[in-house]
Amino acid sequence: MPDLLLTFHCAIRDTETIVEAIRTVARAPIHVREDAVRGRDFSDARTAEQVTGNLRRNAVELIVADTIQDDVIRAVTNSRHERPVRWRAVSVVSCGRIA
Repeated sequence: MPDLLLTFHCAIRDTETIVEAIRTVARAPIHVREDAVRGRDFSDARTAEQVTGNLRRNAVELIVADTIQDDVIRAVTNSRHERPVRWRAVSVVSCGRIA
């Protein structure tokens, strides 16, 4: 069972709601960092979501086994977020800790 790096891009005000939703199904450490989109956002963005300047948002990341990917995405989907959430899953080839 390979590990995945799951990243959820969300509105800053939705961050805590999404973190709490993830905690209900995953025990992995959750990393939150400020993120910015400059220029135009994604092609599927509604008019109110399109970016022409700078969009501030947060990236919520965690590494999970691929077997719980659907559970984590479902928890975020069912959370009470106000704005759309984008997500991506990337296979983790290797990782470790350097002391």
